[in-house]
Amino acid sequence: SNDIFHTNSLQILDGRLAEKVSAFRKGNILTSMRALNAIAVVDLEEERVVWAYKGDFKLQHDPKILENGNLLLFDNVAEPGASKVIEFDPATMEQVWVYKGTAENPFHSETLGAAQRLPNGNTLISESDEGRALEVTSEKEIVWEFYNPHRAGSNGEYIAALFEVVRLPLDFPTDWIAPGETREE
Repeated sequence: SNDIFHTNSLQILDGRLAEKVSAFRKGNILTSMRALNAIAVVDLEEERVVWAYKGDFKLQHDPKILENGNLLLFDNVAEPGASKVIEFDPATMEQVWVYKGTAENPFHSETLGAAQRLPNGNTLISESDEGRALEVTSEKEIVWEFYNPHRAGSNGEYIAALFEVVRLPLDFPTDWIAPGETREE
């Protein structure tokens, strides 16, 4: 690719982490630069990077701030043929939680991926390239799983990617869906 940064996510910071790390002040942005294997905070007023981290991750996606003040990100190439989701403290860079999958249940998405911490403490992971979403507990137990059944190609060899699966709250408005509406393929 000719995109030397490959910036693949952007989050406008609300300032709740500014006491922990001053660079995370309100109005700055958290971004991921996949090709550089780095995440950074950019001060838009000063037009400069004010915090950057090149950690134990490669070709990462989707860094986001958690309610506990830590960061969560999807590491696409933790090792050859395997991905992981990492939670770490942005002040100390200490990893506090990692999900890597297992030999029986491998986990890998080389080009895309996302993770969302749920209100119950579980993590919803989009293993995008495999068309799979899974919910794992803090103890790394899979409690829910979805495989996209849609395939393409003459032998069904192409998987329809799941870019990012997001858990919606139970009170999410559904009045835009027509009652009894069905769709035939």
